[in-house]
Amino acid sequence: MIKKYLTAVIIMCFSGSLFAQPLKKDGFWKGGTLHIINSSHQDIAWVDAPETCIRNRDEKIITPVLQRMAENPDFCYSVEDALSLKEYIERHPESYEQILKYTREGRLEWGATFKQPYHSMYDGEALLRQTYYGRKWQIKHFPSCEFITAWNQDVPGMAMQFPQILAKSGIRFYQFSRHQPGFYKWYSPDGSSILGWTTGQYDVAGIPVRHAKNEEERTNAFAELLSSWTEYFKDKKITAQYPFLYSYDFALPVNWDSYMHKWNEQVKNGNPNNLPTIQYSTSTMAMKSIIEKDEANFVEITGERPNVWLYIHGPTHHRAIKAARDASRTLAAAEIFATFNALQQNSFVNYPQEKLYKAWESAIYPDHGFGGLHGDITDRLFRTHFESALASGKEILQEATQTIANRIAFEHKAHKAITVFNSLSWERTDPVTVTIDMEGRRHTHFRLLDTNGNEISYQLIPNHSSDVKNDEVLTFLFVANKVPAMGYKTYYLTEVEESVSKRYDVPNPAKPYDNKYYTIIFGRGGLSSVYDKELKKELFNTEKFNAGELFTMKSVGSGAGEFTDIQQPTMEEFDKLGNYSKAWQCIETGPVRDVFQLIQPMKENQAVIRVNLYKQVKLIDFNIEINGFSGENWREFRLAFPLNSNNPKVAYEVPMGVVEVGKDEIEGAAGFSKPDQIYSTPCKDIHPREVQNWFSATDGKTACTISSDVAVFDWIDPTTSPVDYVVLQPILLASRQSCHWMGTHYYLQPGNHSFTFSLYSHKNDWKSGYRIGTQGKQPLVTAVTDPCCQSGTYPDQYSFAQIKGKGIVVSAVKKADDDDSVVLRCFDIEGKDTQIDFKLFRPIKNVIHTNLIEQEREQIPHSSKGFEFKIGHHSIETFKVDL
Repeated sequence: MIKKYLTAVIIMCFSGSLFAQPLKKDGFWKGGTLHIINSSHQDIAWVDAPETCIRNRDEKIITPVLQRMAENPDFCYSVEDALSLKEYIERHPESYEQILKYTREGRLEWGATFKQPYHSMYDGEALLRQTYYGRKWQIKHFPSCEFITAWNQDVPGMAMQFPQILAKSGIRFYQFSRHQPGFYKWYSPDGSSILGWTTGQYDVAGIPVRHAKNEEERTNAFAELLSSWTEYFKDKKITAQYPFLYSYDFALPVNWDSYMHKWNEQVKNGNPNNLPTIQYSTSTMAMKSIIEKDEANFVEITGERPNVWLYIHGPTHHRAIKAARDASRTLAAAEIFATFNALQQNSFVNYPQEKLYKAWESAIYPDHGFGGLHGDITDRLFRTHFESALASGKEILQEATQTIANRIAFEHKAHKAITVFNSLSWERTDPVTVTIDMEGRRHTHFRLLDTNGNEISYQLIPNHSSDVKNDEVLTFLFVANKVPAMGYKTYYLTEVEESVSKRYDVPNPAKPYDNKYYTIIFGRGGLSSVYDKELKKELFNTEKFNAGELFTMKSVGSGAGEFTDIQQPTMEEFDKLGNYSKAWQCIETGPVRDVFQLIQPMKENQAVIRVNLYKQVKLIDFNIEINGFSGENWREFRLAFPLNSNNPKVAYEVPMGVVEVGKDEIEGAAGFSKPDQIYSTPCKDIHPREVQNWFSATDGKTACTISSDVAVFDWIDPTTSPVDYVVLQPILLASRQSCHWMGTHYYLQPGNHSFTFSLYSHKNDWKSGYRIGTQGKQPLVTAVTDPCCQSGTYPDQYSFAQIKGKGIVVSAVKKADDDDSVVLRCFDIEGKDTQIDFKLFRPIKNVIHTNLIEQEREQIPHSSKGFEFKIGHHSIETFKVDL
């Protein structure tokens, strides 16, 4: 019925011949309320350049809204996000008291998240910070006000854990769009939920009313609208409170004062048409009135709604999104070690709180509005914010780790001490590189020792860190073994007169390659065979694609827009590296790894593939370069990993969780959004998908997990005559066009692009591989110290904190925002209730279980060393630890 209303009434309204049916005589709406929620959909930019949009939000929306509120004490207005409030206050600090007054009265609503992002464009901790810079900031600066409704009016997607993030941040309601119209109790898998409301596509649902030529026609449109919803409300036992959203891009505040007065006078004087009363409302006011009787049977849904606009961020903005991912990971690590550094000093005086705050704000600033009018300005602004956040994170992390390293009581007299830091919450063994300034040194031959004096194999490599400005450097590669969780381990570099390193024969890539883990055959454009000796299994089916093979297709689309299915690539000008006969070369060999390289010119670029085969850890790195890309429009590049498994199940990391394809999506399709936008593809069948650190596939006995350097991956063969087995495909790059109606902005991305993927084959399923997948994207960090210049007291191997509990991941250790407590945040990734045991290196005085934005809830038992707590399956939990 709702679909029929939107289709029929829009046609009649545009034709000027609307003849609405009267409200049903059962009088359902009589005595109810029609809530007019006046709002304006706002990207940061998109409809124009950012500064123009900021000015227009001020002069055309918020300033007039404040004037309307001063004139009419019944007028209400909803602004979608907290950034709009922050921008306006910075421009008009003199308006603070006025805004505070209207917000306290509940007439002026501000969305409770910082912006309206693509949820899975960000990693979990970055997505959660949307509520820090939203509701938490709002509560602090606007006390005694209510911020309990989040808005995301444009993005057709929902991250599986986002309802939990909102609910556990004190946000109860969600105003969203591009979904089957209705009320939804949307659950995360832990059982927490929010109550959401959508009219379908936010703009179109209001067209019949907005385009009415006179008051009578407007009333008829409202009557038709209410009639179309009557059976839905009755069936769901929802009270007669209808939230009508008046919103479109840069909608101006409405003035229906006289019209609403006439309407309510008619209702007061007999109400022959069974009309409800009409009033200005906010989304929060309307939702509160709907749940007041607590009788409704809202539709309940659980799980991930895959985002169909995913091409607009990762593939079409590779450099920006890589900086975004690296920034949030680096900032989380920087917070961890800045916190431990402060605890070593017994003071947070030097803790870089303001710098971290600004960096996180930059890291989560970009919303869903890439491109648009003057999109080059917007896209550059977004990328600059991400890169600024990354630079700040690196600086804070380097300073914290170096300061900690300077406090170590080094056990060996050595040329240099290399302290390796691990920010993850589990012990790990991984390759690590360190670049050391050698200018003026007498010797360039060294031995590398661990904390017990054992000699460690290392390899000099040509890849030097850009953080070392001098060009007289050496870069060492070695495997750091069992680096403690949230701690460090030190290695010692000592000078020797002559090199005692063993010479290694250069492997011939024309012959099968063997190490202790794999037998590998190099084929045309990729690996034609990878045999896992431990699993006794050929990992890949290379009848169509070789493993790690680059291929390119035509990729026409806008990334975001009014389409209903992801715009898939096509076979026009298809090309792959296997079409060429260029030979592989071994370019590096040694005790740690052998590196093989293939360089091949293609039509629009030069492709470089490097395969790193490690000798001490079971790991294969694929380094991909797309160099000199011409920026030809409508091109896409993917990498192929065709699995040799029977009906494998695909899983991938999402913010603070894991989606198993076909199991964890919402049931069915997203449905009707507007007459020409019906999402009919079942959510389980939508592909490609947004991914965080890794993706994986398993046949139940063995699995392949790949750490991802990109934001989007696929598993279905996109070519003609597609194979029926899984082909894991990171989507590297796509050149497309903005969906803005002026069509002037293209996402071409010419130049050089580089990517790194780490492949790990293992037993069982993703649960045995997610740690390695995470490690691949969160590398170990080093600090180099001159031992003879330091006289510290800490041991040369140390863990500042430990957490026991299978499947538990720590996402944050930081100083509390409002006091000198230490905040710990962790979540269950494996889907099981788990008893955690947390230990800290400093004595503990008190532990408080908080919500996600550090608002205190309950004190929990503890000892001076730590505390235990039962974390529910899929649950995200936060604690404040007083020292």
